[in-house]
Amino acid sequence: MRDFPRYDQELIYNKPYDYTFLKTLEALNSVPGWTLEETDQVKGFIVLRNTQYGHLFDRDKWVVRFNVRRLERKKTSVQLAPDSQRNEKAADLLQRIQEEMELASSMKGESLAQLVG
Repeated sequence: MRDFPRYDQELIYNKPYDYTFLKTLEALNSVPGWTLEETDQVKGFIVLRNTQYGHLFDRDKWVVRFNVRRLERKKTSVQLAPDSQRNEKAADLLQRIQEEMELASSMKGESLAQLVG
């Protein structure tokens, strides 16, 4: 098995928690080849399952977990859970979230987030 880089970036948004959770959910729900497996807005997690892997040697690539945390009243972070940070598609999934947030902000003419890594 290849050892992929660790994607431990934390996306920080100057948005309320509920808004960030919803936009993250929308972004991840639109990624081809992945399906939402479990979400819990109260606990702040989203679990995504890859539908394109079917071999036992790909087992570690089947599931990716995201944590959404409230940092302040109008500041929220999105990050891959530690056990998902070495998934080969991690960068693409984080990029998809960033694109969704940028699109939503550009529609409102707002400035967006910082990437902390």
